[in-house]
Amino acid sequence: MQSQIVSKQRVADHGEVLTGKREVNAMLDLVKQETERIDSRFLEPACGNGNYLTVILERKLAVVEKHYGKSQLEFERYAVLAVSSIYGIDILEDNVRQCRHRLYGIFDSDYYSRSSRSAPRTSVARRSVSSSTATSSGATL
Repeated sequence: MQSQIVSKQRVADHGEVLTGKREVNAMLDLVKQETERIDSRFLEPACGNGNYLTVILERKLAVVEKHYGKSQLEFERYAVLAVSSIYGIDILEDNVRQCRHRLYGIFDSDYYSRSSRSAPRTSVARRSVSSSTATSSGATL
C-alpha cells in the first residue's frame, strides 16, 4: 500500500496528504460518465503528484482506444484532446514535476505501445504532454 504522506514536515508546512488509489477510484466512479468523455475538462486544484489526474487520463485513453483505435490519425487526434482537457495546480513544484512525469509516462506508454503494433513512431506524444509550465507563485500543469 502506498503511503499517504511524503513527510511529516510537508504535512505540517503544506497540509499535504495524498489520496489513495481506492479512494480515487471510488470518487471518480461517482462521475464515471465524465471521466469517460474524452473532451470533459478536469481541474485538480491540489493535484499533488497526480493521483486523480493519472486515473482520469487512463480512463480517457481507454475510451479513445476503444472508439478510435482502428485509425492512427483519429487515435492521435482524440488522445491529444484527452490530454489537453486535464489540468492540475499545486503549490509545490516538485509535485507538479512528478505529476507531469506520471501523465507523460501514461501517454507515452499508451501511445508507443499502440504505435509499435501498428505504425512507425511520430512525435505527437512529446509535443502534447511536455508543453506544460510552472510558475513561481505556484505550479501548474
